[in-house]
Amino acid sequence: MTEASEAVQADRTLKARHRAMWAQGDYPSVVSHVIPDLGARLVRECGVRQGDRVLDVAAGSGNAAIPAALAGADVVASDLTPELLEIGRHLAAVRGARLEWREADAEALPFADCSTS
Repeated sequence: MTEASEAVQADRTLKARHRAMWAQGDYPSVVSHVIPDLGARLVRECGVRQGDRVLDVAAGSGNAAIPAALAGADVVASDLTPELLEIGRHLAAVRGARLEWREADAEALPFADCSTS
C-alpha cells in the first residue's frame, strides 16, 4: 500500500469513528439544554431572511438550519452523521420548516464552488 492510499484509508477510518461517536451521543439534548437559542440568535444576527441561500455545514440536528428556514431562507443542512440529519428532519417537520438535508463530509462537500444546488 502506498503512503497516499494509507492516508486516505486512515482518513476514512477516522471519519467513520466520528460518525459513530456523534451518532452515539444525544447531541439534540445538548443543543436544547446547553445552547438552546444559539442557532436562532446566529440566524438573527446574520440577518438571514426570505430568499437568502444558506448552507449549514456540520448542521447536526439543525439548530441553526431550522431557524434559517423558518426565516424564509432556502436552506441545505449537511452533516457527516445521518442519524443527526434524521433527527433534524423530524424537528423541522414538527416546527413546519422546509429545508434540504444532505449527508456530506465538510472536507469534501458535494457542491460546486458558488453553486446554487
